[in-house]
Amino acid sequence: MKLYRIFSLLILSITLNSCASGVKSRSLLFRSNEFAIYTVARDKISLKSETAVSKTFAHPVEITEEKVLDLLGNIRFREESSYGDVNRYIFEEKEIKEFALDLVDGLQKLKPDQLLLVISKYNPVRSVVSHYSRTGFYIWSTETSIEILFGELQKEISYDEQGNYFDWSNIPDIPFEHFPQSTYILQSPGFSFKKVSGFRNKHWLVFDKADLTKLKFEKRKKTIIPEVTNSVDADLKPEKKISKDEEEGILNEE
Repeated sequence: MKLYRIFSLLILSITLNSCASGVKSRSLLFRSNEFAIYTVARDKISLKSETAVSKTFAHPVEITEEKVLDLLGNIRFREESSYGDVNRYIFEEKEIKEFALDLVDGLQKLKPDQLLLVISKYNPVRSVVSHYSRTGFYIWSTETSIEILFGELQKEISYDEQGNYFDWSNIPDIPFEHFPQSTYILQSPGFSFKKVSGFRNKHWLVFDKADLTKLKFEKRKKTIIPEVTNSVDADLKPEKKISKDEEEGILNEE
């Protein structure tokens, strides 16, 4: 009976690891309490338009930890809602540094028919009343570019999920197709959006390799996190539509 239980747990673990994301198959390279990095075979990705993604890639990729920060550190996104629009950075500097070294190693291990899948969860507040947020993305290289396709952008994770690897690493499929979304990446001089079916996919970023040396991480203004009591008080007040920009620490009432 004991042997049967061990065998059952082993089968369950393998099944969860292979089905923990929307992709059909992924192979774990690195994992911690804050992130996980996988390789994904190109032929395991479901695509409506095969011409959107190359059959083979320019792998492996030589890149430094500092350049990973330059690539990811300045990217911002907008989240639209009935309460107002919020512009935020996708990653905190410390968050990127958590997975940058393993991301570098992962890109060096990639085969020409593989992409890298990165899942990061982060909580800058780390209090008992705050939640972790999760971001997932593919990253790969062509002869002329480094491309990044984002799925979820700072998606809040429930308390029940954030402590269990098989829960927080369970992400939806990352679509390569273009479709309208209320949460999208803001344009920046460092990259262009990939055109899919004639439309710019605002989750798919293309960095020109010839311009990588021009990319530099921009230090941010320190953001003051409001007290929890202030947040609760604000929730009790009559509803107001707001527009805020966390970079400037400004909250405007409309």
